[in-house]
Amino acid sequence: MRTRILFVHHGSALGGAFLSLLYLLQALDEDRYECTVCSAEKDNDVIKKFTDSGFDTCMCALKRFAHTTLGQFDLLRYSGWRGIGSWFADYGPAMSRFKQTIQDIRPDLVHLNSLTLAPYARVSHDLGVPTVVHVREPVLEGYLGLRKNWLRGLLESHADKVIAICKDNLDRLHIEQGKGVVIYNPVDFGKFDCRHDQRSARKQLGVPEESKVVLFAGGTVPLVKGLHEFLQAMSLVCKHEPDIACLMPSFKVPQLPAERVWNVRRRTAWLLGRYRYSDKLAAMTAKNGLRSRIIGGEFSYEIEKWIAASDVVCVPHIQPHFSRTVMEAGAMAKPVVGFRIAGVEEVVRHEETGLLVDVGDACGLADAVQRLLSDAGLRDRLGQGGLQQAKRLFDATTSAARVGGVYDELLRL
Repeated sequence: MRTRILFVHHGSALGGAFLSLLYLLQALDEDRYECTVCSAEKDNDVIKKFTDSGFDTCMCALKRFAHTTLGQFDLLRYSGWRGIGSWFADYGPAMSRFKQTIQDIRPDLVHLNSLTLAPYARVSHDLGVPTVVHVREPVLEGYLGLRKNWLRGLLESHADKVIAICKDNLDRLHIEQGKGVVIYNPVDFGKFDCRHDQRSARKQLGVPEESKVVLFAGGTVPLVKGLHEFLQAMSLVCKHEPDIACLMPSFKVPQLPAERVWNVRRRTAWLLGRYRYSDKLAAMTAKNGLRSRIIGGEFSYEIEKWIAASDVVCVPHIQPHFSRTVMEAGAMAKPVVGFRIAGVEEVVRHEETGLLVDVGDACGLADAVQRLLSDAGLRDRLGQGGLQQAKRLFDATTSAARVGGVYDELLRL
């Protein structure tokens, strides 16, 4: 008889958490595990992808408790207080909805796919259903540490096992020994194949064949992913590399306003001490001719084409965050340049799989990118180092077997 597992997914974005869960489900032994995916948000592209992949799906509205480097209730802003107030107002009804979902599906085990869903572990725990919480995001320290300690307490008292995608995520929570385990996310080596033809990928994306190509896959997230630092660095690289191309999937180059409107906005921003985000990006992309070097687009589910077309993958996160892009670049034998920060430096080995510079140092980032663009031998050596590490750490079968071992331990199989 198969073990019935209810996976609860927290978001609607086709990002790293979604892909990691999808790869896990596809690698789990279907003869042993019966998987149902529950979306915490209304019908969206994510739940459709799980359905199209052959998994049973359902929906149970659960608001995320945002206190990670990827999202937070900022208590220095009105919107933060409004968000946390709305979350607490809905917490009781959400618990009831989740309880009903568990009673309807009757799983043998519940797997919450994010730290932001940890408060709902109380429901499955009270129903006597073993519960796993997958920590995919670094928890914030906060102003006084109250929210962090509350989340940690929930994990200690209501989660039977905590799986973290990197050591830093686990260390930040100070989980008691034996309850937490680090299992790296899996990579689909069939999709992210180092044998992808670079010339063909460049042709599909409209990249000149002779270009030196740098990839940034962080989208337009203003913080965490280091978009500003990347644009600053690339504007410096453009001075010395006339044929550089910057691949930026999920990024549309913002248009500069008309000069008269632009001047009014700049004066207003100077008076208020801030710029409109799109205006700031427009100004940065215009610097040193960078605008004409950017090849952007909508979100791409075929990110492997963008990686294949690149010479260097840039991951300049400015806050702790374990990046799927680093794993995928390694699988495709592409060297990585990034900031020396928790999560990233756990898998980017300086001078072995990539190059690391101090956090926020755009000049250092530019120098590291230029060093790789000008040295094909170094690119190949670091890329091969990343590939060997990816095979060792991110194999989907191995990852799924370890997660399955956690399930079996909890269910005493």
